[in-house]
Amino acid sequence: MKTIPLTVTAVVESRADVGARLNSAGDAVLIARDRPRWLILRCPCGCGEDVPINLDSRAGKAWRYYGRSGRGATLFPSVWRDSGCESHFIIWSGHILLLDTHVDDDTWLPDSLGDLVQRVNESWPADGLTSYVDVADRMGEIPWDVLEACRQLARDGVLVEGTGRDRTMFRRRSG
Repeated sequence: MKTIPLTVTAVVESRADVGARLNSAGDAVLIARDRPRWLILRCPCGCGEDVPINLDSRAGKAWRYYGRSGRGATLFPSVWRDSGCESHFIIWSGHILLLDTHVDDDTWLPDSLGDLVQRVNESWPADGLTSYVDVADRMGEIPWDVLEACRQLARDGVLVEGTGRDRTMFRRRSG
């Protein structure tokens, strides 16, 4: 997986104001009028195309935008272009993680999830497979952060991750 920084070069009110603010792979302009509406991103693969990402559910299918102070922007779910270069990537805490690339790069993870692992453990249902997204929504947390906390709990033997179609769903370890 290859990782590059997300660089939000400006926050503007309309698409016409994006102009020449996107120069390099990973550059982005946030369009916001009372709320985030669009993220226009220079494709992180390096193809040079601009990728418009809808953040306003009133305008159709939309990504969730998390702009938490000091952490950098996060989008959920991943972006998978179905035309052009067909890039697939995650934007998480100000970083772009290019998926399905064959570049050996250290896996990027946020510096610290703080007490999130403990809070996820305390919030996890007692039985059955549960989606990390459902738990993140109940907790008001970023889904990518909760997924990483779940995987840490799985490494610690507290949760078990499903397989196949149930991948990214977790249950408490029995016994």
